[in-house]
Amino acid sequence: MSKTNRPFLPVNRQGIALDALVILLNIFLFPFVTARIANLFDESFKDNAEAFKTLAGLMLLILGGRLFGLYLKRFSLQSRLEKSGQTAFPLYFFILNTPVFIFTAAFVAVLLSSVAADFGMVEKGYGGRPKESQALALAGVFAIVILMCLEIYFLYRLTKPLSEAEKQMRAKGDWRFDLKGELVADFGLFAYLIVWQVFYNQTAAILLTIPENVTETVGLKIFGVCLTFVCFLLFYLSPRAVFLIEDRKHLGTWLFILIVFLSSIVRYI
Repeated sequence: MSKTNRPFLPVNRQGIALDALVILLNIFLFPFVTARIANLFDESFKDNAEAFKTLAGLMLLILGGRLFGLYLKRFSLQSRLEKSGQTAFPLYFFILNTPVFIFTAAFVAVLLSSVAADFGMVEKGYGGRPKESQALALAGVFAIVILMCLEIYFLYRLTKPLSEAEKQMRAKGDWRFDLKGELVADFGLFAYLIVWQVFYNQTAAILLTIPENVTETVGLKIFGVCLTFVCFLLFYLSPRAVFLIEDRKHLGTWLFILIVFLSSIVRYI
């Protein structure tokens, strides 16, 4: 029997379309908005409580979008996977999600403590921030753990085949199984990815810009590119991992992902 060659591009090209859009954003948009986002991060880590609330509120919004997107994605994803007879898939490439998700959840936990301070539930300290306390710290850790458990549950749920009851829902035309449901899911996942891509672009600018008082060498530049690539894996590949479920075995997928990385560093090389 002759071996069937795998197509260069996957049948489902949602991930490829996302890559193409990010390539355009890396070239034409992110260079102009990363400075403003960087200012928001800088102000948030200083004494600007309002800037921090804005950033933390954004993190809460994209985190909610991601979790809801993971919930909705299963219906359309498993409908396609069952046709191939392989509804399960390895979860190991979701390991990279952990650092970024914990960072996002930490912002949300601190936002909740700030809101508690605004309502007088905890005492405010310098700069309007809530005073540190053991109870507040434990509450923050608890919030992060709960959010992590939700993330793990929804990722695990992606691997579960549709039940008979869900198949009946699909037969009745439930919106979660059609294009509208998947578009809502992809929007939540995409928003999460894009916010972290903006943050990644700022990180890449820092790692690949040689200070004026430092002599630029090839070795130093290569070292900066390698560090930037690690950040790229964390801030781009990990949020995109949901789409890798369907397109990870196609060479075209990895070529597009490589172009995404190159488009984010080309202006610094």
